[in-house]
Amino acid sequence: MRAIAVVLIFCFSQFCRADDAALQRLAALLDPVKSLQASFVQTVTDVDKKVLQTSQGTIAVKRGNRLRWETTSPFNYLIVTDGNVMWRFDRDLDQATRQKFKGQLADTPALILSGETQRIRANYDVTREQGKEGEYFRLQPKQKDALFRALILVFANNGISQLVLQDNLDQRTEIRFSSLVSNPVLADNLFHFDPPKGVDVVVDES
Repeated sequence: MRAIAVVLIFCFSQFCRADDAALQRLAALLDPVKSLQASFVQTVTDVDKKVLQTSQGTIAVKRGNRLRWETTSPFNYLIVTDGNVMWRFDRDLDQATRQKFKGQLADTPALILSGETQRIRANYDVTREQGKEGEYFRLQPKQKDALFRALILVFANNGISQLVLQDNLDQRTEIRFSSLVSNPVLADNLFHFDPPKGVDVVVDES
C-alpha cells in the first residue's frame, strides 16, 4: 500500500464542458498559492467501494516542485523532493530510495496544489461544477500514459479542502485536508533529505 503514496493519490458524470472559464476560475484560486501546508486523511477504495487503506499525515508544498509528504499512521513513510531529487524513506524498513525528479513525477497531484497553473493548462482538460461541498474541478490528463485517470479538486471558501484521484487500476483515493495554511514561510531545507546513518540507500535510475 505504500506505493499509493508515491502517486499521491469517481468520476463525476455531470461536469460542464471543458472551457477557458473553468481553467480561469481554477487559476484564480491557485495562482495566489505560493506554498501550502496541511494535515491530511487519505482513504483508498477499490471499484466496489471497499476500503483498502486509511492513513494520515502532513503535507508541505512550495513552488519550484518542492514537496514534503509524510505519512505518520498507520506506518511511517516520507516522500520529499527539492525539485531535482526525490527521496522515499520507509522508516519501518530503514530504507531510502533516491530518484531523479523528472518527467511524470512533476505532474503528481500534490504538486498541482502549488499553484503552477501553466502546467495545468498544458497537461489537463479542466471542467467545473458547483457541488454541495464547494467548487469541483475535474482534471483529465491529456497524455494517454498519465499516472492517473482523473483528478478532482474541491474548493470550499476559496481554499482546497479535498483531492480525489482515480488511478489506472480503478482505485479511488480521497484526501481530505485540515488545518490548512496558505502561503506559509517554508524553509528550503524542509525539502531536503539526508539519510540517517545505517539506513539502506537504493538508487533508482529509471
